[in-house]
Amino acid sequence: MKTESWQSSGIRPRSSGFTLLELLVVIGLIAVFSFFIAAGLTGGGKSAALQAAQATLANLVTAARTKTMASGQSTRVLVHVDVASVTQPLRYLRYVVIQTQTAAGWQTVTEAFLPDGVYVVPGNFSTTPAGLFAANTSTPWTKVDGSALRSTALRSNQITAETINSPITEQWVSFTLSFSAGTVQSGDIILAAGHVRPPGSYLAGESPVELENPETVRGLTLSAYGVPALINARASF
Repeated sequence: MKTESWQSSGIRPRSSGFTLLELLVVIGLIAVFSFFIAAGLTGGGKSAALQAAQATLANLVTAARTKTMASGQSTRVLVHVDVASVTQPLRYLRYVVIQTQTAAGWQTVTEAFLPDGVYVVPGNFSTTPAGLFAANTSTPWTKVDGSALRSTALRSNQITAETINSPITEQWVSFTLSFSAGTVQSGDIILAAGHVRPPGSYLAGESPVELENPETVRGLTLSAYGVPALINARASF
């Protein structure tokens, strides 16, 4: 298995030259690092990590949309959701991959880990692993309209088994941007701060991470054209 020491929001290029996609990703990384520098100066570690993850995710979506428009090929963004994978919790809800559709099938063009301590909130899946959402919070894991605080752009009918940068097959959820730069999966992608649960504190099939506070979530919302708009508070979802 490949070493994943580059995981803290690092993105690996796949060619010797810079493509437009890669340049967009680099721009996003500059934003990420500036957030971490600000965190070091202000002490706002969790908040800065969430902002960095938000910038990374928005940049990846924009890069995928640009790739689709430039190539005329559909592109999809995948998030790792395999709670039972042997790569957990390194990848679980943190590993994001961009793939483009070719005659040979879906090909990975870039990938990134969200910053340590930040995770994608799953969609309205039929089941959610026990222990994922912290129960000892004064605010329920709901949106202001009372619906569940979930990433509505990530849907259960888009969960697939894929082998991506690993010798094993894992579960992923994706949303696809068509060659016309649109998506039928408009909706929210929510990010929350969390932490890895200590080994032995959870059973097989339960979540290896715990999301901490619904009051401090960030994220973005996707339009029908796949354009991301930043959302900076639970009250705005």
